[in-house]
Amino acid sequence: MSKIEVRSVTKTGQSTTYQILLGPSHVVSRRYRDFEELHEFLMKKYVSSGLQVPHLPEKKAGINKTTSTEKNRAQLEVYVNQLLFHPHFVKEPELLKFFEIKPV
Repeated sequence: MSKIEVRSVTKTGQSTTYQILLGPSHVVSRRYRDFEELHEFLMKKYVSSGLQVPHLPEKKAGINKTTSTEKNRAQLEVYVNQLLFHPHFVKEPELLKFFEIKPV
């Protein structure tokens, strides 16, 4: 699997939706809240076993919304790549569901 890209950001009112490109024809849309829910699940499931879950970047909002949105997008891209290239998390059913990947 090649690097995952968080490409575009769509703002609707107060909501921001991130378009995650997993392949040439596989794109999923997720809000920051979806990332938070996934992260909370992974923390509950794995931290007690000693497995370190990558840090979920904080949602930033600033005066310059364009800059804040771009920082959020770039940091979420790092986060999803850390998850998908981790030998343990890549097999996690909840992660596969998040990215709409069918298990092999």
